[in-house]
Amino acid sequence: MSVKRQYIKWAALGVLLLGIVLLGVWGVGVYRTLRSLQTQMEVAQELLSGDPLKADPASLSTLLHTVRRDVLRLKRDVGWLAPLGRAFHWLPKVGPLIGDAPALLSLADNLTEAGVIFWEAASPSLAVFQQGGEIMTMVADALPQVVEVAPQAQSSVSRARVAFAALDIAAYPYQLRNPLMKLEMVFPLLEDVLPLVPVAPSLLGLDVPRTYLVLALNEDELRPGGGFITGVGEVHISAGKLVSMTFTDSYRADDFSQPYPWAPEPLQQLMAIQPWVFRDSNWSPDFPTAVRQALALYRPGHSVTVDGVIALDQYAVQQLVAAVGPISLPGSDEPVTAETLMTYIYHAWEPEDGNFKGEWWLQHKSFMQPLAQAVIKRVQTGNVDWEILLRTCLQLVEGRHLMVYLTESEAADVLAERGWDGSLRTPDADFLMLVEANVGYNKASTKIQRALAYQVDLTQSMPQATVTLAYTHTSEVDIACIMAPRYDAAYQQMMDRCYWNYLRLYVPQGAALTSFSRHPIPAEFMGSGQAWDGEARVTPAPEGAYTVFSQAMLLPTRSQMQLSFAYTLPARVVQQTEEGASRYHLWMQKQAGLRSIPVRIVLHLPQTAVLLSVQPSPTSQTGGLLFFERDLSTDLDLEVVYRLP
Repeated sequence: MSVKRQYIKWAALGVLLLGIVLLGVWGVGVYRTLRSLQTQMEVAQELLSGDPLKADPASLSTLLHTVRRDVLRLKRDVGWLAPLGRAFHWLPKVGPLIGDAPALLSLADNLTEAGVIFWEAASPSLAVFQQGGEIMTMVADALPQVVEVAPQAQSSVSRARVAFAALDIAAYPYQLRNPLMKLEMVFPLLEDVLPLVPVAPSLLGLDVPRTYLVLALNEDELRPGGGFITGVGEVHISAGKLVSMTFTDSYRADDFSQPYPWAPEPLQQLMAIQPWVFRDSNWSPDFPTAVRQALALYRPGHSVTVDGVIALDQYAVQQLVAAVGPISLPGSDEPVTAETLMTYIYHAWEPEDGNFKGEWWLQHKSFMQPLAQAVIKRVQTGNVDWEILLRTCLQLVEGRHLMVYLTESEAADVLAERGWDGSLRTPDADFLMLVEANVGYNKASTKIQRALAYQVDLTQSMPQATVTLAYTHTSEVDIACIMAPRYDAAYQQMMDRCYWNYLRLYVPQGAALTSFSRHPIPAEFMGSGQAWDGEARVTPAPEGAYTVFSQAMLLPTRSQMQLSFAYTLPARVVQQTEEGASRYHLWMQKQAGLRSIPVRIVLHLPQTAVLLSVQPSPTSQTGGLLFFERDLSTDLDLEVVYRLP
């Protein structure tokens, strides 16, 4: 063998050995990085197992920066190889993990980047809070810095969400599957909260003091805006701190030395109410419209400029108490929980001597102030599970048990964009909303079971719709149907009364009523002494592009009733897509104050239709019929796309 060949042989061998050594060093480095990440994850679980606001800031900082360092090292060392993993997605067990390596690296990179950004902005304020500060002071101090970095962090979160959507988590080993599944709940929270960060300083009065009205709604006496306005509070905030908070009976917001407008015609005809006062102001199911009317009728005897209105019903208060934990209230020997809250309220409302006048009238809603103070005090201490509290608030907003109206335009736009302002959705095709009003001077709404059936025939050029409403009064008490404003000795007794219901169906503008069931009410059962003729009314909606079908009914205890409306829908409820397919879109909106309504939807498609997509999935289908059964606890968005040959 020549010297040249011998040289080449040894050189190749040297390169091979060097490659093996480098590969070993690279592999050891990657292994150490992975082991470090695993260790940091264990440290994170231990640190965050308790209250994160009480965790040691130095330890949290070290943890976060170490994880960020390891992720960047891993991205540097294996990022160039990650795209090759897609070719090995078929391998059993480890294949999905290797195949998703690019998305996993992107997820880790962007999440840790967002975490470090927020931490650097907020950590100094956390340290001050842990030295004895208040939670609102911490938020106010941190907000300016958080607002400054929010766009960059939000961009990182958006990229992480895209990477997360590409993962095949169900195929991963359980050690990874469970932690990643938690992100499925975290991302919606981040996407809902982050848009509010830029407007938070203004809302918390960091620029100028703010005043908010709080409307206490009683859904036992259901009204279009969620419930009878039983109480009102004024909350004053300045520099992120609660300056003052006062609650009072809604009746005290009246000042009859000033003129009042006439009440809506149904209130006049059914309840003999003439002046339109504050407590009856939420006659519109559109919360911004109802708020504007409430503010026009709010006359507390002193001048007040309102920057926003928050409305919440009894169910919302129960859920908030469940989220923050038991609270101490005057008159209760034991801490009040979500389960015992309503019993506490009923007892606080009831007069001890059975006398509904004098001192009782002045004090029968005095429980609202200490209740609000107890909840806020618990939140201010920071001794709450923030994730649970945040999720609870979002669920209440989505279910319209908690509604927020803001006068500041930028903040109002954010709420409207998220669908959090309690407004009626603008229909782009089909739309349906059942709106009820308890007009019987009682609390019977809580004893009523409802069911709604909606059938749409799309086989005709002008689609035909039928709404059937089934009502059951669950009270077992036999009582005469006498409409009169009166109190019973026990609050629950006011639930065992007949149900006078003024209901409206909001449907697309241009819908034409063709038939309806008649439900006359004799004059002797009406507070005004005027009989209801049983005829349905058809009117344009004052809130916008809707037609309204109105009807009244009287449901005695231990009875059932069924109402029906048949109408023709405008042709635009079926639209053509760019690809030439037909698209039917239905938005069914839930009334504020109602927990849920069982809903059954039947869509009749043309016989030759080829179904392309359905969202959400139908409960069942046969031939050209699609059946959907849902509990309407939040709004329902339904879309069917089909093609006609």
